[in-house]
Amino acid sequence: MPDILRAIILMVLGSFLFMWADLFMKLSSQSMSLGLVTMMLGGGMALFFVVLMRRAGQPFFDRKYLHFAMLMRCGGEAVGVLGIIIALANSPLSTVTALMQSLPLVLTIMGAVFLKEPIGWRRILALMAGLIGVLIIIKPGMAGFDVFATFTLLGVAGMAIRDFGTRIMPKEISTATLSFYGASTIFVTGFLMIVVTGNWTAPTWTGIGFGVGLVAFGSIGTLAVSTAMRLGDVSVISPFRYVRVVFGVGAGVLVFGESVDFPIILGSTIVVAAGLYSWMRERKLALGPPT
Repeated sequence: MPDILRAIILMVLGSFLFMWADLFMKLSSQSMSLGLVTMMLGGGMALFFVVLMRRAGQPFFDRKYLHFAMLMRCGGEAVGVLGIIIALANSPLSTVTALMQSLPLVLTIMGAVFLKEPIGWRRILALMAGLIGVLIIIKPGMAGFDVFATFTLLGVAGMAIRDFGTRIMPKEISTATLSFYGASTIFVTGFLMIVVTGNWTAPTWTGIGFGVGLVAFGSIGTLAVSTAMRLGDVSVISPFRYVRVVFGVGAGVLVFGESVDFPIILGSTIVVAAGLYSWMRERKLALGPPT
């Protein structure tokens, strides 16, 4: 099987698994404190990637890990999980999933600002359209405005910083190593959340079961997406991230009985369309003029 086809399959699979992880995160947060849920996620994923590192004979500590990109990735991981878990605990899964589709647009902005990647007026218009789509989804100033949904945007900013750090990370640092340090950061973030808020709710067996599901799907999903990003051409596989909105909205409707109103459908369509157009322009410019 060609690497690019494997990468596409892994990206779609990872998006499906992340939908389940979001589902279990929302369910577990209903019976446990957010800090404890975050600690379970980070600790469980860290153990998963420890096993992978040991099997591959990779060291847990190495001077090459002391790289600015690693710090950037771990910091983004902390901000990302904080924003997403607060949003999922308090807002509809379908709304949070729809807003998360703005991630590629944020990455485009970061590439232009920090890597001086060229961005023409067409892609600027696409970014502006994507912003309008986000505003339509969260409905600021309207009766249906959900303040907790805006935490998704904080999570998106964190994930963008994480992915940007991954993008500039030296190739010799393995995916398992990156994921281990990211998961460890999530664990520490959860511990700090408990210390700061003082909110410790003893876990129930139901909550523990949901937490196990969260760790399992989150770990395998992270491995799938990280492998896909390194296996194939990012410009080819990135659009397949958008299948997550279909999975997430579907899960919100089927599991939680959420109603998907017209603003969510319209806003999601605009955000996805803006992201796809921006991707197509980037790919076209990368290929250069026809010879």
